[in-house]
Amino acid sequence: MAINGADVLGGNLAALGGPGCLQCPLERLAGRNYCGGCGRQLRTRSEHKQVSVLFVDVSGFTALSERLDPEPVSEIMRRTFDILLGVVLEHGGTVNQFLGDGVMALFGEGQGEHHASRALSAALAVREDLETVRDEVRRRYGLEFRVRMAINTGPVGLGAIGVALRTDYTATGSTTSLASRLLCIAEPGQIVLSDRTRELAAGRYDFRNLGEVSATESSERVSVYALTRETADVESWHQVPVE
Repeated sequence: MAINGADVLGGNLAALGGPGCLQCPLERLAGRNYCGGCGRQLRTRSEHKQVSVLFVDVSGFTALSERLDPEPVSEIMRRTFDILLGVVLEHGGTVNQFLGDGVMALFGEGQGEHHASRALSAALAVREDLETVRDEVRRRYGLEFRVRMAINTGPVGLGAIGVALRTDYTATGSTTSLASRLLCIAEPGQIVLSDRTRELAAGRYDFRNLGEVSATESSERVSVYALTRETADVESWHQVPVE
């Protein structure tokens, strides 16, 4: 299943600089070629922004699909996506794309906490809120249900990609590529992040050093960490200025 996140949350994507109609006050059908309100062609915005990218992936989805009928699998994934959407929105993020058995979410500039901290808090909330789904899947079907997550912070190119019959609005660049790479090394139930994200949220969370990995398409080595928990002494944490 590939659902354009812009269709789901067009208003939030507009805040990140998404495509929209020059005539209508509402951003409709963002990510497609024409406005659903007036039929005019949507303008294309392409710009660079500092964001935190969060990837969430259901671990063992193939095994789950092979063991269960389509109906319970669909219900499990529906509940999972409902939780993901709610948590991301609550923390000021945007679910940019649904990627089969996972999602890609973006956290951009805004008032209050730095987007790196909002992405980390969202990941912890997702892991906690999905425990109810995990317990039910284990109890009813005897299967293990876990998600793995990865976060990276840096500049991305925001804009439309594709052709006339299929256009997606997404974030591209080395920041997104590294986040995807980190997802590949994350264990089930683990939240893996880059050193850049850790630095921007230092003092509020506890981390475990996982060593270094090669950045995609380069020989550069990147330090990576596993997010374990949010520290109790949140009030003493000094917010990092929004970039």
